[in-house]
Amino acid sequence: MANHLFWLGRYVERGYLMLHLMRRAYDEVIDVPVGEKPYSDFLSKVNGYSCSEFTTSYQMMQQIYDAENPTSLRAVIERMMDNAIVLRSEIYSESFSYVELCRDKIRKEAEKGQMNITDLQPITDWLLAFWGSVSERLHGRTYYLLMVGRLLERLDICLRFEYKQYRIIETWNSLVKYMDYCPDLYDSVQMQRVDEVLHSQYAKNEVLASLNCLIKV
Repeated sequence: MANHLFWLGRYVERGYLMLHLMRRAYDEVIDVPVGEKPYSDFLSKVNGYSCSEFTTSYQMMQQIYDAENPTSLRAVIERMMDNAIVLRSEIYSESFSYVELCRDKIRKEAEKGQMNITDLQPITDWLLAFWGSVSERLHGRTYYLLMVGRLLERLDICLRFEYKQYRIIETWNSLVKYMDYCPDLYDSVQMQRVDEVLHSQYAKNEVLASLNCLIKV
């Protein structure tokens, strides 16, 4: 169960942040001249794609809906649902229903073939509602594991997108607080390493590599 809770937390936060960052990138390209690559920076940071693969809003939206692409928004939401199904009795029906709404919405929009990212705003709302629901209903280790997954994912994205240092440190401190409730969950050597590196001059890839070894689920 620990594994599913951790990854549910990660996937919910990944879906939320991907939509936020995609929406921001989408807004920034309204006046970009034809022929330029408006999404290359976003895609290289979050997905590791070649910058030449997605150069138009149409291609970007196709990437959102591509169920065969493991890093697409649809794939993230499908994996979110897979974990929620296993955890239905642990997270209760209301929290589960928000994940189900997201899954149904992304499938419906994929079938319609709509290319307007604003149509996905309900998914953002439901993901926020999910966190509100679990904060009211879940307690103890179940809640802590979800939050560890959520905050680790947020830290990963903050690093990839080069957020300000204080934001990165705030996220790390919040993650440490929840990890302390579950001392069997993390590698203490890696935790110390990440803490030291984050409070000094660091290489982004070095921290990301350490984060991948931090949690033992």
